[in-house]
Amino acid sequence: MTIRRKYHSITVAFAGDQMETAARIAEDYGDGDYLLYEHEGEWSLGMGVAARMTVYRDETVVTDHQGEERVFANADLSVTMHEALASIEVDGWRVYGTADFELSRYLYGLELQEPERPLVKAFLPETEIRLTQSSALLRALDVDALDGLRERLESATTSCGEATPETIAVPEVETHDAEQYQQIVARAVAEIQQHDYRKVILSRRVPLSHSLDMASSYVIGRRANTPARSYFLRFDGFEAAGFSPETVVEVNDQREVFTTPLAGTRALGADWREELRLREELVSDSKEIAEHAISVYVGFDEMTMACDPRTVSVINFMLVSRRGSVQHLASRIKGTLLPSCNAWHAFNALFPAVTASGVPKKESVQSIGRYEHSPRGLYAGCVMICDQSGALDAALVLRSFFQQDGQAWLQAGAGIMNMSRPERELEETCEKLRSCSAFLVPAGG
Repeated sequence: MTIRRKYHSITVAFAGDQMETAARIAEDYGDGDYLLYEHEGEWSLGMGVAARMTVYRDETVVTDHQGEERVFANADLSVTMHEALASIEVDGWRVYGTADFELSRYLYGLELQEPERPLVKAFLPETEIRLTQSSALLRALDVDALDGLRERLESATTSCGEATPETIAVPEVETHDAEQYQQIVARAVAEIQQHDYRKVILSRRVPLSHSLDMASSYVIGRRANTPARSYFLRFDGFEAAGFSPETVVEVNDQREVFTTPLAGTRALGADWREELRLREELVSDSKEIAEHAISVYVGFDEMTMACDPRTVSVINFMLVSRRGSVQHLASRIKGTLLPSCNAWHAFNALFPAVTASGVPKKESVQSIGRYEHSPRGLYAGCVMICDQSGALDAALVLRSFFQQDGQAWLQAGAGIMNMSRPERELEETCEKLRSCSAFLVPAGG
């Protein structure tokens, strides 16, 4: 008979800075894996790997805390992932994970550029801290670890508010691959005018000359940004942090599904007068309006693949949302899952985000593979949490910075349509990159 494990938990009063406290706890965790996820006023931090789910091209593997593996052949990936997570023999689980953009190539039957690379990685944490404005929930599979969690919390709370470190200048934002980027935009516009596809998001990857203090960069950047979600993670030596402007999919425990496409961009400007001027320019720009409208149309259509069509509706349309250094046109779509579907059906219907791929998605993903230098990896993929109740929350990975083996980089894209001008699309990538580039702290700084 299998004995199911469970989390032990305590709740303590908390009145500190949620974001910085959580980031400092993660920073001090050592060499282990962790993922910090900001979600509707809660900072949720999972640390250590008690079980792991890894999705490859042909199979999904669940590895338990004893190193034993269960292998699931990939058929309907929505069903496979649901069954794989359900096999975790822990009560009250919440898993933390990522999905690379290249999952889109798998979902559309395209050849993978790195066939052996995992497409989705998720882990069940050994310990977990969830911070709200007034309390901290501490959870651990080993009851003896709770005292250590409380000590970590107290130590991190005490260390918050120290002197703000110096940031670095990143002139490469304006110049790196600028000419080549404008060239590929012009080529994509020509393909769009030939009706090969209608829209594609092409991105620039900007390598940095410094390795980064990821925790300090996240803390400073989060204070200056206004994201829908934020995240800070380390998996197998790969690090990322960012300020997501939108969710790809949200599913709650009532089986309600939401997606929030953002498309159409202008900078905020130097002051409120310039922001209003640029906002008026944004809401009257025919290219930006068309780009947004087609994204909403696609999102609506995709929701009906997993939701009862009678429940799918646009509950907000083309509002303006401020996100860091830019403002976007934003809409929100809602539906209710069909009885035969789970949260992963909604995830796979909506992934990749139309606002980070294009229209139609398959053709735009093919275009991205032709024009960009290398696979995107986590950029334009998702960071997410999901739990035993059936809830799932997946943030689009944009406005982020990345680091591995001492090499750090940024990446940002722009939506290309038949009315696009290469110089304007280049400037849009710069506007988005500045949401992160102004707040980067060098390692050892």
